[in-house]
Amino acid sequence: MSAATPSAPTRVSLLRPLLVFALLIPVGVLFGQAWQGQSDRLSFAAKERHGIEYLTTLGQVTTALTDAQSAAVAGRQVDRAAVTRAVDATTAVDDRLGEDLRTSERWSGLRVKIEALASVPPGDRGRIYDAYGEVTDLLLALYGKVRENSQLIRDPEADTYFLQDGAAEELPESVVAAGRFADLVVLAARRPASERAAAISDLNAARSGVLDPAADLADDLQSAVDSTESRTLGGNLLSRLDRFRRSMDGLAASAGSLDGRSSLPPTDRLNSARVEMQAAASELSNSILAELDVLIADRQSSVRGERVISLAAFALAVLGCAVPILLALARRRRRRRPFGGPHRPAPARAAAQERNESEWEPVGAAR
Repeated sequence: MSAATPSAPTRVSLLRPLLVFALLIPVGVLFGQAWQGQSDRLSFAAKERHGIEYLTTLGQVTTALTDAQSAAVAGRQVDRAAVTRAVDATTAVDDRLGEDLRTSERWSGLRVKIEALASVPPGDRGRIYDAYGEVTDLLLALYGKVRENSQLIRDPEADTYFLQDGAAEELPESVVAAGRFADLVVLAARRPASERAAAISDLNAARSGVLDPAADLADDLQSAVDSTESRTLGGNLLSRLDRFRRSMDGLAASAGSLDGRSSLPPTDRLNSARVEMQAAASELSNSILAELDVLIADRQSSVRGERVISLAAFALAVLGCAVPILLALARRRRRRRPFGGPHRPAPARAAAQERNESEWEPVGAAR
């Protein structure tokens, strides 16, 4: 005989667990997409924080190089120990993060250029200025490389975007430009009177190079404060920005009118204004990068919280689907009788049956 066809209740009891199990497929797909998106955001933020760490050490190199340039152009003793400390600090960070940020080759080339500055003849001030200018150009290019490869330049939040733009572009440009401006005043004072007009023209262009990035920096920080949800960002940055603005005003006042009729500004007063501006810029840079790191760290914490919620929701979904399946299987097991093999009569009953059959055997069969 053919196997019995499952009854309608049996088919329904089998279909229900399968339907419940099928619900796990879209739930699993949604969970996988959410988990991958959260992983990407965590990776994005981690790389940004690597960039912030790298930029912090580049700020030390910028300060040391501009100080060294001004001293070398003015004929003073260069503090090479400060330059070495800053270079060593950046080298240590590049050893850890350079492969991830793809900056190792750039930094190695820049470090060779920095070390070669010591071999420039001390009496040739024009050559010293050009050599340091080449190095600081490479340094500013490395800032851009770090911003790009750490993905800071593609940050989706307005406050963090404006902060990184100010700290990694406008601020270092202002510091480098202020150092060059002060050095050009020193060089202009040594040029003959016949070249005074050309010297004044160069100084006016250099002063614009100082003031323009500073104005852009102020706009960046104000935009960051206006767009942030942080309660501490404005208070932590605006006071330092005010100091930076005052130092820039002092630098501009020290330079005078530079209209071609007045004498060149005193180099000692201009250098003092540059030193104050550089100190204010260093303080502001450290504060911006610290606030930027806090904002991105908070973003990481928020994503980790989302991952916990996603994992808990997926676990509840799996549990909610597993319970009906287990209950349905348990009901099927209770309804099914144990299978004992083919039915065989007991031995005593079989013997009685054989006797009965022999008694009723037809008479003709015995013959």
